[in-house]
Amino acid sequence: MIETIGRNEPCPCGSGKKYKKCCGAKEAVSITHLLESEIDELQKRLLHFALDHYEEEVYTAFEDFQDHFHIDDEEERQFYEFVYTIWFSLFYPLDNEETILEHFIASEARKIKRPKLKLILQSWTDARAIAGEITNVDNNVLTVVDGFSSERFEALVPSTPKSFEKGTFFVGFLLPFNQMHVFFPAPFDLPNLPFNQAIDFIEEKSLLADYESPQEFFTDFFMEIMKDLTEVGGMVDIDGMEWASPIYKEIAGIFKRSLEELGERAPTVDIGIILWFQYCEKKQKRIKNPNLYVAAVHYLMTMIDHMEAPLTQKEIAKLYGVPVGSLSSTYREMEAELEEEINRIIELSYEEANDIDDLFDTIPFNPNQGPMPTEQIMQEVLAELQGHDLGTMEEVNEFLNKKLSAPTPKKAPKTNKERAQQLIYDAMEAHGSQRYKLAQEALHLDSNCVDAYVILAENADTDEEAMMLAKKGMEVGEKELGKAFFKNNKGHFWGLIETRPYMRAKAVYADAVYQLGYVAVAIREYEQLLELNPNDNQGVRYLLFAVYIKEGLLSKAETLLKRYEEETAHGLYNKLLLELCKNGTTEKAAKLLTYAKKINPHVISFLSGKKRIPMHLPKGYGWGDESEAIVYVDSCFQLWEKVEGLKEWLKKH
Repeated sequence: MIETIGRNEPCPCGSGKKYKKCCGAKEAVSITHLLESEIDELQKRLLHFALDHYEEEVYTAFEDFQDHFHIDDEEERQFYEFVYTIWFSLFYPLDNEETILEHFIASEARKIKRPKLKLILQSWTDARAIAGEITNVDNNVLTVVDGFSSERFEALVPSTPKSFEKGTFFVGFLLPFNQMHVFFPAPFDLPNLPFNQAIDFIEEKSLLADYESPQEFFTDFFMEIMKDLTEVGGMVDIDGMEWASPIYKEIAGIFKRSLEELGERAPTVDIGIILWFQYCEKKQKRIKNPNLYVAAVHYLMTMIDHMEAPLTQKEIAKLYGVPVGSLSSTYREMEAELEEEINRIIELSYEEANDIDDLFDTIPFNPNQGPMPTEQIMQEVLAELQGHDLGTMEEVNEFLNKKLSAPTPKKAPKTNKERAQQLIYDAMEAHGSQRYKLAQEALHLDSNCVDAYVILAENADTDEEAMMLAKKGMEVGEKELGKAFFKNNKGHFWGLIETRPYMRAKAVYADAVYQLGYVAVAIREYEQLLELNPNDNQGVRYLLFAVYIKEGLLSKAETLLKRYEEETAHGLYNKLLLELCKNGTTEKAAKLLTYAKKINPHVISFLSGKKRIPMHLPKGYGWGDESEAIVYVDSCFQLWEKVEGLKEWLKKH
């Protein structure tokens, strides 16, 4: 327990004098000093309290974080475990909706005799996670600027031997302390990460996660963001590399500065520098015009990576003041020389997307995304079937069994249409800029390649552009199939392989027009997709149900649910949601909730706020498990948020 110091007691400074004749003579200064010491002690007590009373909750939650980020290094694991315990104690609501901090304050406040210290402790409920810049250092007091609100704070750093530099980006936790703040325990600085780049990164992530407030997003996902930020900044040290010639190093520096000014991501810059270094190791060129090679590396990166500010070859030539022809020939030479290295980078990017599930590139299975490998196989089998005279179903089955047991080598595509389709299948397996490059090549070979328009719509800069590309693909698909085909095959479209590109284009078009506010058009497109394919292999019913609810078309939503009765999280919880929207928290709603919980109880934890939807969604899911709950709540959370008194009602049931 923290005790006050009597005036006749020995002074805690160790002088041997009584407190009133030593530090007590400078009351204002000594009280501040004592408060700082006691604040430091309170922070330690809070951590002990958390682990004494809530160790299982803290470590269970941390294990999920650790497993997701594959933290194997013991020292790194201990660091993140320590920070996670602080974040969890300050911000994570327990089953009773209170945080560990609130429980600690209730327990500790009555033990504290000094009124000022008690008030400080009680003010800690206003703790905040902060991402900002250190603008001034005065001993152990830092002046910092919040990156989201631009607020300026003076914050004490208790008992830390570490020194901090002005202009450094940091993340951390601030607690109120009289008229200023105190860090808990100290800011975690990233001196090599530019402040603006870090804040832009967090704000972009918050938008992708559909948060209106970057601050709220940062608080909720502090640990994930903190881990991600360590990989945002550039890792390549140009000065530390052994360049064969000073001019090569100069070109690397110009490239780095140029791309940073354009707002490109640090990993993109790093890859460009590494490729340039490898090229210099292979080709000892005598360089007269450095800008020509900077331009060539820049253009090379636009071909192999998804750039934040993509430029055409002509625009890059203009940027560096070099002839387009010279840029083109230098780029081709560089690409040929680095073919093996470039292919390896593309492979690593693919592996990383599978391992890390990057928020910018990786999303759960999307039925509109494109042909799966089985679709390609089906195309090949159908093509072979057309070349055989098979009169009965038995003969067809015999042929298929032979084909599956002893598959024949792939035949090289002969026509431009076939070559374009093969490029599309390759694109479906590719990531980043390579995916869109292949789609462009396919469209060049076959202007009627519907899936090429679908893929390019993914990469559109605006919803308007996505809508136009998808619409073009849809129109081409309609023309290719013909009006009679629609009439004769309505009702089982997806079962016919040749219809799938058109169906994908139509789904993308519906999504785009809805984002642009053309609700009636989007509903028409979704409804037509279900008419063409009542089996709904694309999952259109889930999108359409959400639109119906958002637009208040509850009778249509009810009809849709009756049409697709299913014992899944989507089916049962959507039925409950509809009842709550129509009639409120009725007895029927309670019964629907009980049954839905039996099928998947995990959904409730996310709807009630006990658990947060992770930033990185699962790649797939099984019926009734937590991954299914995550996918469902992520797609419908905004609909549930509008239900008044939802959390209170869920607590009672």
